[in-house]
This record gives sequence, C-alpha cells and structure tokens, in this order.
Amino acid sequence: MYNKYSASLYGIILRIVKDKEISEEILQQTMLKVWNKFDSYDSDKSGLFTWASRIARNSAIDKIRLKSYQNNRKSESLDKVVHIDDTTSDRTSKIDVTMLTKNLDEKYRIVLDKIYLQGYSQSDVAKELNIPLGTVKTRLRKAILILREELKNEKDLFLGILWVPIISFFLCP
Repeated sequence: MYNKYSASLYGIILRIVKDKEISEEILQQTMLKVWNKFDSYDSDKSGLFTWASRIARNSAIDKIRLKSYQNNRKSESLDKVVHIDDTTSDRTSKIDVTMLTKNLDEKYRIVLDKIYLQGYSQSDVAKELNIPLGTVKTRLRKAILILREELKNEKDLFLGILWVPIISFFLCP
C-alpha cells in the first residue's frame, strides 16, 4: 500500500501543510492509522485510496489547527522559507489542476480550491466567502459532479499511474 499510494497521500498532505518535513511525519502517521483502522474500511462506501486519502487530509487539517503548529509557522525562519524547493519529480506533477478546473464557473472553482487544496473546512469557506454553509455544500457537490462528468472517459488514464490527490476525490464516489 505504501508503494502504491504514498506519493499521492503525501501530495494531499503537502498541499495542506505546506512543509515537507511535517508532511512526511503526517504521512507516516496516516499509514499507521490506515494499518490500525483497516478493519473499519468498507469497500461498499469508498475505494481504498479514497478512504486513505480522507484519513491523510483529516490528519493534515488536524495538524494545522493545532496552536503549536500555528505558532511555529509564525516564527519560522525567513531562511527556510526562501530556500524551499517546491519542485516535484513524480509522475503526478504532470496533471495540472488549473487546467482541469479552468472550465468551471469561478464560484465552484473557489470552493474546490479552498476545501481540497488549501485544507479549509466547509464552515471556514462559508465564513470567508460570507455565504451560507448550505451554499458551500451545494457548490462543492455541483463542482464535483461537473468534474466527474468531464473526467469520466479519462478514468482509465488515472488508474494506470499514481493518482493525483484532487482527482481521487472527483472520480471516486
């Protein structure tokens, strides 16, 4: 499982946490959670990767909500920020999320970006955009349905490579 999914899970975590070292720690914790909670996995509800990616995403969000993490981010040295190498060498970097979402209406694209790429909760998005929580949920669901429809013929393409984190949320019901 690690060999097959670790790169994609790491990508999910890194997009939320934005720190390579912490992302690696969270990935390790995620793999342990998956191992320890495997008996609670239900293949009728979701695919294995989707289940594991939700564990990874929730672990990353839990980490950034910790006060100690927020304080460390505020006091992080400028030198570290200046020298971050944000390049990726894996095959998943070839799929551009911007290109996938360019045909979406901006109201859907903003909600997707904030929830799946920035790690916001739905209620945080509602507060930031000053819209009702129900509207956020509706826009998110509509955006996922639109992308799922656009990508339905491309699913085989993604199954042959390491999954891109955001794609897994759209293709796996």
